[in-house]
Parts: sequence; structure tokens; C-alpha cells
Amino acid sequence: MIYNDEQLPNDDSIAKMQQGYARKVSILQTEDTAPTPTPVEPNQELGTIASSIDWETNTALLNALARTPNRCMRSFIRGLIPLNEQDSAEISGYYIQNGIRRNPSVINLNTSTFNQTLRDYIRAEAELLDKLVELLYLETDSDRRTSLRNILRRRLDALDTLASFWSSTLFG
Repeated sequence: MIYNDEQLPNDDSIAKMQQGYARKVSILQTEDTAPTPTPVEPNQELGTIASSIDWETNTALLNALARTPNRCMRSFIRGLIPLNEQDSAEISGYYIQNGIRRNPSVINLNTSTFNQTLRDYIRAEAELLDKLVELLYLETDSDRRTSLRNILRRRLDALDTLASFWSSTLFG
């Protein structure tokens, strides 16, 4: 088809355009499409994420870290243990309705040094923070989002303080 920009559209050209458009739309409407997945109920998904958080490993590693000879560090770490338990209770209270929790994990505390235990704790804490961030992005309730933000900030501040303790033992 030859197009002439100078020529004004007439009824015949408009009808041809409508037919071409209708043909293309019908082809697109009858294309095979992938089946849409059934939507997961948000609370169920949030509950699954919350129940997969490994609070026990963090508590066990904090208890192991609390045996450090450094009195300042020991006091700080002992203060983190009840905060960890409070965060666990709060998250579980929000999302775990049925009382069924995941199986406890096997925690290897046969680390030889404080630094290795601290590295293990930081790894476990990073995994926990990842789950909390996932909950934050999926949560729609503003009060729970605020609570999740506060828990995340508190835990990040604690990691920052632990990192400063660790760096002072390495470089101090």
C-alpha cells in the first residue's frame, strides 16, 4: 500500500485501517498465554517467610559470644539476647497464627575462636535481616511496616557496634 501524506483520509481508507486494526487485535487476543498463577494470600506468604527465620541460631551464637573476656563487649552482647527474643516474639505474633514453627536447626558451636563465632553470627544475622527486609516489602499494614523498620534499624545498629568492637580487637 502506498501512502500519500497530502491526501485526506476518506471513508474507504478509514474502513481498511479499522479492519487491519481489528484483525491484529483478534490475533493478539487469541494468542496462547501462559496460565496465570493462583495468587497466594499475602498473610500466608508473610507467615511462611516469618516462620522460616532462624531465631534460634542467632540466640545460640549470641550466648556463645557473651562468654568473651571483654567486659564492655560482653555487656553489650548480653543486652542483645533479650532484644533478639523480643523481636522473635513480635514477628511471630504478627505472622505465625497456627503455632506451627519450622524444625529447629542444628547449630554448630564448635568454633575455636571468638572471631569465628562473631563471623558466624554476622552471617546468620545477614540471613535474618534478608527475611525481615522481604517481610517489610510485602507488608501492607503501616503499623507493622513501622515495627519492621524499627527492628531492622535496631539490628543494623547492633551489627555496626559489633563490627566496631571487632575492628578494635583486630587493629587496637
